[in-house]
Amino acid sequence: MRKFILFLFASATALILTFAAACGNETDYSSFISEKRTSVYLYEDDTLSVKLHYSSREEPYISDGFKGEMTELCEVFVHFSASPEKVEVLFDDGRGGEMSYMSVTDSFYLSFAGTFSGDKINVKLSWGNTTKTIEASSVMYDGVLTCEQALKCATEYDGETFTSLTDGNNFLGEIYVRLLSDAGKCYYYVGVCDREGNINAYLVDGESGNVIAERRS
Repeated sequence: MRKFILFLFASATALILTFAAACGNETDYSSFISEKRTSVYLYEDDTLSVKLHYSSREEPYISDGFKGEMTELCEVFVHFSASPEKVEVLFDDGRGGEMSYMSVTDSFYLSFAGTFSGDKINVKLSWGNTTKTIEASSVMYDGVLTCEQALKCATEYDGETFTSLTDGNNFLGEIYVRLLSDAGKCYYYVGVCDREGNINAYLVDGESGNVIAERRS
């Protein structure tokens, strides 16, 4: 009887250790994020619209399935109802400069290293004979998921894709998670790129975490 009890105890201990080891070996997919956009700021009036992005992103930025060295990146997008020839942008901390025109989106663009923070950001724009200071507001609000939580929702939705690229604790690909905003509501784009450049993308509701659309390319 005593031997039987010891056998049961040893078996239970082995099961517990096996379960603990399995949990400890669970892949941390967030460590394979090569682009993480955590902040978006918006401003709009009758003549122009301004969008600011803050991201942590690999450099160089290549969709090859490998995560590179990460850098902090600020991006500024400005669209005018009637585009001027030249636009300059300046922030309170002195960052800024002349923006580049992008004909595809009919907007002006500037990027630089660093961060954006706070609920609101002052932006000074100069074009032609006009100088205007605007206040861009963060799109975040109570109840919005983090990038890591949005990624977890995508892994739970399509575990097969993530498992197929998982080798032990390693992930054979790279992951993009971008905060989006539309009509006052937040969403996340979650993209999974394998080492052949194929991308599975998911649009995640920023509050419920439900995947509301997906695309494979």
